[in-house]
Amino acid sequence: MSPAHDAPVVVRPRRRLLRDGLLATALVLIALAAPLLLFAVPNGTGPLVAVAVVVVVVLCVLGALDFARARITIGGGMLDKRVFLSRTRSIPLERVSLVHVLFVYPSGSTTAVPQLLAVDADGARLFRMRGQYWSRVAIDRVAAAVRAPVVVAEEPLTVDEFHEQWPQAAYWYENRPVLAGFGFAGVLVAASAIVYGMLVLAGIGVSGG
Repeated sequence: MSPAHDAPVVVRPRRRLLRDGLLATALVLIALAAPLLLFAVPNGTGPLVAVAVVVVVVLCVLGALDFARARITIGGGMLDKRVFLSRTRSIPLERVSLVHVLFVYPSGSTTAVPQLLAVDADGARLFRMRGQYWSRVAIDRVAAAVRAPVVVAEEPLTVDEFHEQWPQAAYWYENRPVLAGFGFAGVLVAASAIVYGMLVLAGIGVSGG
């Protein structure tokens, strides 16, 4: 077997996710920080608002760097998967019994995206790749590099059909509408708290009095 064939296979998430996320964050930050600074400077609280903005920027940079380190590496008989804000998971390739390449319609979309689901001999999920985050090229490279039998689905599935057929594939936060509702509410509360705190730092009255 040639050394080139044994070279590690490395794939990364779609880079546009990082680009679009940074662009959206920058636009929101500028739209929020610019007027707040205009109010804060005359009130003498400009330095506090500037520090808060810097803290947010630093957190965004740290998040971007963490996302940039996300990847799947296959080599030496192991698959190492590191995703955003998570530790690296290492899976021995010998545990992979079967690889399914499926196509699933995301909620509210008429375009099916690929998904890869690798299972062990008992049918338990070992790892999964979703087309929203990984390109079809990346999915095909991983499917080939794992060197396990690959089954490609003939017909696309809806999200409900996918989870009905592969219940073991769901992540802990999927198919849990109550949890999703609490998560959405938590994001709103956190965002409101940040905006409120920025207004207070800028010396802008928010009591309505």
